[in-house]
Amino acid sequence: MDKQNIYTLDRKGIKDYIHDLQIQVKKNISKDDDIDKFLDETDIFDEFEGILSDQEFGILVLTVLNNFKSEVILNEILDIIERAIKNKCNNE
Repeated sequence: MDKQNIYTLDRKGIKDYIHDLQIQVKKNISKDDDIDKFLDETDIFDEFEGILSDQEFGILVLTVLNNFKSEVILNEILDIIERAIKNKCNNE
């Protein structure tokens, strides 16, 4: 999976990217179930970490790690990410 620039993705693109992250994480964790090691060694969440608050970032990471598929959770995360991108772009 290629790392995406979330600033260039539309809502569906971000949602698809989150689903891709879930697949990648599931594959990596199935090889080595040390989640802490995986999180320490990966950079797949870096772009999100740069724009989300600690609480929002934690929710995203837990959603990806636990492979949550709830549309309610995903839509809330998408709303948060879209607002964060808009705020970041407006402040630059």
